[in-house]
Amino acid sequence: MKRYIFLTLATLALVLMGACQKAGTIYQIPAGSACVSFPAQEAIFEMQASDGNKISVELWRGNTQGAASIAVDIEDGTGGVFTPSKSTFDFAAGEAVATIDFTYPDINAFGGETYTIKLTVSDPNQLSPAANSEVTVKATRKLTPKYLGTGIYYSDWYEEEWEQDIYTTEEAPDLYLFPDCWVRGTNFMFNMVNGEPVWPEDFFSGYVHSSYGNVYIKPAKSYIEDGVLYLEVASYHVSAGSFGGGMEYFVIPDGVTLK
Repeated sequence: MKRYIFLTLATLALVLMGACQKAGTIYQIPAGSACVSFPAQEAIFEMQASDGNKISVELWRGNTQGAASIAVDIEDGTGGVFTPSKSTFDFAAGEAVATIDFTYPDINAFGGETYTIKLTVSDPNQLSPAANSEVTVKATRKLTPKYLGTGIYYSDWYEEEWEQDIYTTEEAPDLYLFPDCWVRGTNFMFNMVNGEPVWPEDFFSGYVHSSYGNVYIKPAKSYIEDGVLYLEVASYHVSAGSFGGGMEYFVIPDGVTLK
C-alpha cells in the first residue's frame, strides 16, 4: 500500500524522540496517559490488489511504558463497505505504534469513488500536547488512466463549450473520466452499465461559488445519442439551495466507443 501521509513536525518529533513536551517546557506525563497522537490529520490510501483487501490506520504514542489500549470513536462514511477489526488501538509494552485494520470487499468491485472514515480518540486525557486527536481516512482504488481521445464538452453552468479529454482506466475499463473538467484538480467520472452511462447520485463540480461555497451536480438522466453523451442535470446546488437544472453534454471523439 502506497500511503501519502502528511506529517506535522510536532507529531514527528513526539514519536521519534519518544517525548511529551510543550514548547519551552518539559511536560510531565499525567498518570495513566499514553500521550498519543495520530501522525497526521488526514491519511490517504490508494487501494490495490496486493493490499489483501485491507487498509491499516496508525496511532502513535510518546509514553511507551507498559501496555495500553486506546479507544476511538469511528464515524463510518462508507455505508458499511469498510469494516474495522476493532475500536481500540492496542499497544504492547514498549510499542510506539498501534494499528486498526479496515477490511473491504473485492477490489474489482470498486470504481474511482472515494470512501471516508473519521477516527477520534475517545479519552482526551490520553492525548499528547498539541496532538492530532482525530484523523480523516480517505481511501480510493488505485487506477491507471488510459487516454482515449479529445472531444467537445458543453455546460449550461458556464454556457460555453471547450475541448475535453476523456480517459478510461486499466483496472476498471467500464469507468470513464473527464480530467479537470470544470475546474483543474476535479475529475468527473461515470460508469457504463449495460450500455448506459451511470453517474454518481450527487458529486462535487470543483467550482466554489464566491458567496455560497461548493457547487454540486445532481444528475437527472444520462444517455448517448448520435455520438453525444448527454447528462441532464436535476440541479446545480450548494448547501443553501439550488441554482436550478440544466444540461451537460460531451461530443464523443471519432473512433471512441463507450461500453
